[in-house]
Amino acid sequence: MNTMSYFVSSDLIQQPPVLRAAYSDRTAWILAELSRLVYEKLPVEIQVDEFVKEIITAAGSSKGPELVRELVIRSQQRGNQVPSEFESILSKAGIELIESYSTRDLLADSQAILVRLGTDESPVSHRMLILAFRGTEVKKISDVASDLLVNLVDAPGGGRVHKGFLHAFQLLEDSLKKTLNKYADMPLYITGHSLGGALALLATRYLGYNSTGACYTFGSPRAADDLFYEQVKTPIYRVVNASDGVARIPLGYSLMLIINLIQLIPFNGTTWIARWLRRQVLGYCHPGSLVYLSDTLNIEDANGIPYAGLRVELSPDPAWQLLNVAQRFVSSGGKSVVQDHSISIYASKLLANARRRNR
Repeated sequence: MNTMSYFVSSDLIQQPPVLRAAYSDRTAWILAELSRLVYEKLPVEIQVDEFVKEIITAAGSSKGPELVRELVIRSQQRGNQVPSEFESILSKAGIELIESYSTRDLLADSQAILVRLGTDESPVSHRMLILAFRGTEVKKISDVASDLLVNLVDAPGGGRVHKGFLHAFQLLEDSLKKTLNKYADMPLYITGHSLGGALALLATRYLGYNSTGACYTFGSPRAADDLFYEQVKTPIYRVVNASDGVARIPLGYSLMLIINLIQLIPFNGTTWIARWLRRQVLGYCHPGSLVYLSDTLNIEDANGIPYAGLRVELSPDPAWQLLNVAQRFVSSGGKSVVQDHSISIYASKLLANARRRNR
């Protein structure tokens, strides 16, 4: 892990507009960085043998006994979690790691971090909690299984929700509630990339539906129907990069066109398939406000800031967006549906935009 690759513009982290519900360029970048960082191995995931290696290294130094004692005490205080480079990255950025979470079963593998920006001495307007969920890890069959469970099921409290996403969120829900109850008076920002974005949407509904804060997702798939979000008053900003394909699945109400076409196919069983799709899948929608990152070359402007032609459009003109997506898709030979999903590209574009806007 390269500690210099995260939070490279520390000035943008200072005093973000915590109590402003409107979309913020700085907040978007900070949350994108955390959504990227959460893919690294979390303290709670570090194995015992790595902890032993740290003890052996400390024991061989001139202050061996003192350092070993400190490691053991910190391990006990953190429930045997191992001090890690992960925490060092956050600390250098002025961010405190409150807790990391990791749990799994046969159908899901869920990870998240809860951090705090600002200290007890900071003014209330400069303090915020950020809950960031890890996205899909394609090498983990449990993550893929969660993504593939696309049928909508009844959600606790009303509406319908993606079955796999609900299960993955519920694995963490009780632990998250327990910790968040200790910080009930602080603004809560919720974020995540890909599957993490979908979990962030569920967390906004069940943990922060009326909080002082916001939800920012990056390349998030649809997670539920419109009734699911009816109670949510917290602002939701859905950031989508160029022709990112994940942000356009599962299909929403546009699926009706596909269903109608299926029924026209002159083969036995097509009517049954159409009815099954309508019953199980139809109804997915995107909540909140779309923030669209245009396709552009990574070329520096006159001030040395990359992505000179980047446009970050809040609620963009649909015709212009469609043209931008189509051009990107064609020019990449269709590869952009995967390439544009990278959280690193999201973070680098949002950093460039924040630097340009806050010069």
